Amino acid sequence: MKTLLLGLLLTSFTMLAQTPAHSNLNTSVNDNGKTFSIQIDGDSNGKAVHYKRTFDVAGMSQEQKEAMKNRVLDSLGLGEEPPRPAQPNTPMTSGVEKVSFTCPTCTGKTKISISGNGFSAEREIEDDKNKPAFPFDLEIPPGAYRYEYRQNDVLQMQLPFLVKTGQKNTVQVK
Repeated sequence: MKTLLLGLLLTSFTMLAQTPAHSNLNTSVNDNGKTFSIQIDGDSNGKAVHYKRTFDVAGMSQEQKEAMKNRVLDSLGLGEEPPRPAQPNTPMTSGVEKVSFTCPTCTGKTKISISGNGFSAEREIEDDKNKPAFPFDLEIPPGAYRYEYRQNDVLQMQLPFLVKTGQKNTVQVK
């Protein structure tokens, strides 16, 4: 059983250790239940790596040992790469949310431009008693946006707003 665990641990450790684009690493991991030793020699992305340490692991669970191994890998720059943060002007999550735009005082020729998070929309409406300009709904990906509202070709307002996942999203145009 220990041999199987050691083999799995060594395999996962070797795969993690070879994550960098250019690496040549020799890795040895030994766990006898009382001590846990890690030895790594070679180079990773042009940097020499020489690590050898033995840890007292008596009484530690397999999860604790795995966490310790991951901390060692991270400290050497050999761990899994963290997820990259979302880039500006790209959707934060997939999917879309219904956003209701309301304006009780908007009349006449109106234009609203919405932009941000990789999304843009523009809506021009001549207010008509049979078909008022507001309210209206748009399907927008979650994230941060800005609207620009014009009435009779005069800029009235520019404000930011957020579209949140799983919530009622209403933007009150002022």
